[in-house]
Amino acid sequence: MSAIEFKAFGGSHQNKERLINMWVRGQLINEYGESSGVGISSLSKTLCNDWVVRGSRILENTVYKNIDVSAVDIRNYYNKNIGAFKRQKDWIRMFSVILETEDEAINAVKTLKNVGRKEHVPLSQNHLSWLALVREGDLMPQLNKTVFNGGTGVVGPTKTRFGFHVAHVVEFYPAGSIAGLDEVYDKIASALYLTKRREKYKALIGSLYTNADIYINETLLVGE
Repeated sequence: MSAIEFKAFGGSHQNKERLINMWVRGQLINEYGESSGVGISSLSKTLCNDWVVRGSRILENTVYKNIDVSAVDIRNYYNKNIGAFKRQKDWIRMFSVILETEDEAINAVKTLKNVGRKEHVPLSQNHLSWLALVREGDLMPQLNKTVFNGGTGVVGPTKTRFGFHVAHVVEFYPAGSIAGLDEVYDKIASALYLTKRREKYKALIGSLYTNADIYINETLLVGE
């Protein structure tokens, strides 16, 4: 890493330790990763930039390949941290459909009130619709005001620039209630996966540090 390269990444020596560590980690993987099963071809070393951990795809196929986040892991995390999943706002699970005319919308309201959820599929076949979990404030203002009325049921029609919205609020979750595992399952799985990635990466770098001779020529970093 030359003085020019160092200055290009901020110039200030307050960043020196962070930048040096980043460069060293890249070099460790590039030069010594083979012994840990992280094979990087000479062509990859030539094509990739020194400031990027060369062979990140290689890491995906080696170090990170067998990372497993089980359903048990996710459930245990949820149970141990259940307080973190308290809702800060009202949420609803709703079916929403957009119709072209007010008459169609009024008829849809009547049918939904009489038939209930069984009418979701027929309406979906001919009109733009969706079933979603929604937080208060995430919808268009006029629609948000209509559906967040503190309970469940069929509401509408509500006129917007897209047409006439009819909503069937099938579940209501007040602020302060706890989100179910099904609502946060993917979020927990992603967080646990990233945690395991960091642990594996840290272990890899630690083992490579142990087996490598590292010398930083400080004079190059302060030179012109």
